Amino acid sequence: MNPSDHTVRRATVDDLGGLKQLWERARLQVLDLEKRLTEFQLIVSDSGDLIGAIGLHIESKQGKLHSEAFTHPDRQDDSRPPLWERVQAVARNHGLVRLWTQESSPFWHQAGFAEPAPEALKKLPATFGDAHGRWLTMQLREETMPTLSLDQEFELFQQSQRQSTEQVMAQARKLKTAAYVIGTVVLVASILGALYVVQRVNQEKNRLPPAPLPELTNQPAQK
Repeated sequence: MNPSDHTVRRATVDDLGGLKQLWERARLQVLDLEKRLTEFQLIVSDSGDLIGAIGLHIESKQGKLHSEAFTHPDRQDDSRPPLWERVQAVARNHGLVRLWTQESSPFWHQAGFAEPAPEALKKLPATFGDAHGRWLTMQLREETMPTLSLDQEFELFQQSQRQSTEQVMAQARKLKTAAYVIGTVVLVASILGALYVVQRVNQEKNRLPPAPLPELTNQPAQK
């Protein structure tokens, strides 16, 4: 599929009518999916026609791909790669560590999904479905730390904000101290400069020769 022929984006309320028709043709549970409209990523033609859609349900740091459907099933192999690129971008933005799916297309195996090991299957969120079903999974990044609750994430955010504030205040104190030092140096220099000028003026006065005395002339006294 030519990238210039389509747009991949998140679904909005305006897309609901087209999505309902698409879900009905794919024999999906329309009423359930309506409530999850914002989970869907769409591929749309330049003329605004809906080409395909897939849902990404996010639970903590894991995501479930579900309910893919295409207007033209014979062209779905061309439509999946752009949707998959979009899903990966959304997953990165949300910091997801693992994706799950029960979609059966060979494309998902080619994309890197595989049957989960027993240890990985234990991490499947209960809201995604029955762990005894046929699942494929893909790890996106290492789980370097346990999943944080919203309260813990908010606390980390507050700590980060406090650290940023302290850094700003420390920088302000440094600037204030520097301003005081510069002001003091300028004041001392001004005083020294003034004293120097006064001293020079006094020295110049001392160097001036004494004023000459008026001459006395002897004139004959008038009779």
